[in-house]
Amino acid sequence: MRSLILIFIFLISTTSISLSEQKKITSEEDVRRIYKSVVKIDSIVPSDARTANSLGTIRGGNGIVIDDKHILTIGYIVVEAETITITLPNGGVVPAELAGYDHTTGFGILKTILPSKLTPLQIGNSDKLNKEDLLYVLPYLTEGAPSAVKMVSRRSFTGWWEYFLDKPIYTHPMNTSFAGSALINEFGELLGIGSLYVSDAAAEGVPMPGNLFVPINDLKPILDDLIENGKRTADVKPYMGLTSNDDTGKVMVTQVNDDGPAAKAGFKENDIILKVNKINIPDTENFYKTVWSQGGPGTLLDFEIERNNQIISLKLTTMDRNDFFVKPKYY
Repeated sequence: MRSLILIFIFLISTTSISLSEQKKITSEEDVRRIYKSVVKIDSIVPSDARTANSLGTIRGGNGIVIDDKHILTIGYIVVEAETITITLPNGGVVPAELAGYDHTTGFGILKTILPSKLTPLQIGNSDKLNKEDLLYVLPYLTEGAPSAVKMVSRRSFTGWWEYFLDKPIYTHPMNTSFAGSALINEFGELLGIGSLYVSDAAAEGVPMPGNLFVPINDLKPILDDLIENGKRTADVKPYMGLTSNDDTGKVMVTQVNDDGPAAKAGFKENDIILKVNKINIPDTENFYKTVWSQGGPGTLLDFEIERNNQIISLKLTTMDRNDFFVKPKYY
């Protein structure tokens, strides 16, 4: 572990070149203080979970302590998990539970079941991030090495799993231990949580391996809600229960989730979505935005689709995705 801390020391010594009144990370003591907020997460998900086939039943990644009781991570590591284990910075292992999950951002909030001494990392302002800033990716020390990165773009991201981010942070070079890892600046402030590997970090379609981080400012408006209610209670995005892509120039259904709204409505794989409530659907981003603009969970939508060269009308009633997940049984 000391060797990885020394790697981080080397990184900051070779990249920190400007002067600032705000205290930068400059010493081994600073680095060790930051790593007191980085934890390892392991989870076990039941085989009947909705996400078991796509995400697996044994998952792992990283998390960041954000206050004296809660740990922030990327939600796919822990959603629907029946067992969650946290490895603390000192190597101690404690059980945890999912305190809150937000599908819109992908954030997950954990709480240790046993009392634990947690040291929070200072939260920064991801809206002030620019391409000249020096950044670092920090996985848990046994999970991967820290790395110095640069933000190379902040364009929108559309995921096939009914997911859209307006201004995620794309970084380069890639860190392979990105899942739930902290993205921090040279002052030790948390700016984002690692979510994905991307092949075109700088610009769409231009090869450049990197990572996508969910900005920390996306958490701020919903944090209290996640802790108090387990989910956001305002601006809840409706769930359809299908996956899609627009690689062919049309929005095509690639999978219909069992027992979800789309399955109940009669959708099938390879259906092409033409209109929602008479609004033309040119691509996946517009598909999501159109559906979300029609109302929250429980909204009835009229679809016009193409199936086997025939135009078909289907009616779909959306739902809250949190109600679709398998509810974990904790200790």
